[in-house]
Amino acid sequence: MWTRWTFLFEYKMTTTPAVAAMMVVALGCAAAFEYAPDLAGQYCSTRPRGCCKGRQDDCTVPILDTLCYCDDFCNHTRSEDCCPDFLPFCKHINVPLPPAPIKNCYANGQTYKYGETVKINCNECRCQESNGKTQMMCSSNECLVDTYILDTLRHQANRFGWSAGNYSEFWGRRYDEGLQLRLGTLHSKRKILQMKPLKAAFQRGKLRRSYDAREVWGNYISSPIDQGWCGASWAITTVQVTTDRFGIMSKRAISDVLSPQHLLSCNNLNQQGCQGGHLTRAWNWIRKFGLITEECYPWQGRMSTCAVPKKKKETMAQCPSRVRSNNDRTTKTRLHRVGPVYRVATEEGIMHEILTSGPVQAVMKVSRDFFMYKSGVYKCSNLASGSRTGYHSVRIVGWGEEYQGGKIVKYWIASNSWGSWWGENGYFRILKGVDECEIEDFVIAAWADIDDFDVTGNPLGYDVFLLNGPKSNSV
Repeated sequence: MWTRWTFLFEYKMTTTPAVAAMMVVALGCAAAFEYAPDLAGQYCSTRPRGCCKGRQDDCTVPILDTLCYCDDFCNHTRSEDCCPDFLPFCKHINVPLPPAPIKNCYANGQTYKYGETVKINCNECRCQESNGKTQMMCSSNECLVDTYILDTLRHQANRFGWSAGNYSEFWGRRYDEGLQLRLGTLHSKRKILQMKPLKAAFQRGKLRRSYDAREVWGNYISSPIDQGWCGASWAITTVQVTTDRFGIMSKRAISDVLSPQHLLSCNNLNQQGCQGGHLTRAWNWIRKFGLITEECYPWQGRMSTCAVPKKKKETMAQCPSRVRSNNDRTTKTRLHRVGPVYRVATEEGIMHEILTSGPVQAVMKVSRDFFMYKSGVYKCSNLASGSRTGYHSVRIVGWGEEYQGGKIVKYWIASNSWGSWWGENGYFRILKGVDECEIEDFVIAAWADIDDFDVTGNPLGYDVFLLNGPKSNSV
């Protein structure tokens, strides 16, 4: 048993630093009394005989692995080994507790005060006590940017063949937000893959090893735009493929940039707007009603009421009133329609289609790491295996190949709809010929209907393009 004069000293030396640091000194009566606030409780009050008069060394109660005392000797000035409840129970004197020591939490290289609530990435975290320890307790959301995946990709870029980046637009967002609002293609594989692919006659040996429609057609290939937090890849890629093909099939006579907002807002039957849409329904809608220009109906990045009347046989439509000038109440623009949508199959078939008719639309399965793609030839890393995936529409504008580790790696060149700040100025490259991310499973397009447009007088015939390509990249 510890002696009455060494109890506190030995207690401080043998207990944990956290407990020892909480010991305070207070002497009984007019003096101080030795008191450990974390040991507060019932001790003297549990003795059958209660408190003792004078000095009685057997007037004790177990505490930790020793004893504390409940006799009057605790009223002396050196009363280090008295029970914590001696004064309040035996002498009816309340001993105020000292202020609780400040407890801090440490996370991500920063210090947070006890009770402080902060957002770390996509999770709400609070500095609080749990299991006897002060620590940050966070919600368990799956974040769009996962620091483990990001760091692994950064340190092993050579192994994966592409590099990753942390985008501020995605940081702090949940992964389910990315799937719901940054993709947006409703894809029923069993039904949609029943569409029979178009069979085209071509010589495989004469297909180029590389081709980029941007280099060939210049400004007639529409630039990537940012869909924002609206699951509208179905609308944007459909309209941008349509835009590209009007420029190409009209032999540069039609340079109109068409409106994805028109399709998003007005193709609302059996479609879900910013919650996703079906591609075949989008193409069939353009075939029936046509599209006006982006200048006439600008992109808003959100679902809105359709502002253009839907008339099947009309060739012209009025611009929505909100984009007309004060002096122009009858602004009209031509409607752009397409022919029947068709599917393209096989690696060579897709190449031939892009070469002869223009960019195509493809559906790909998106994994978590795709949001962190920065440059290189993308392939799924499998670092996020087990996480949910979603379907996304992209626009394939060409293909190419490069050497990696002494081997030739073939790739598609594709346009995303997350803005020019993402990837390679809004584009990405992805493995070609191996159906990476199912990108070759469902590729579709439609011919631009240029019959209602005056495209005569252009020196370059479309048949000449098929044989030799355009003469120059200038408009």
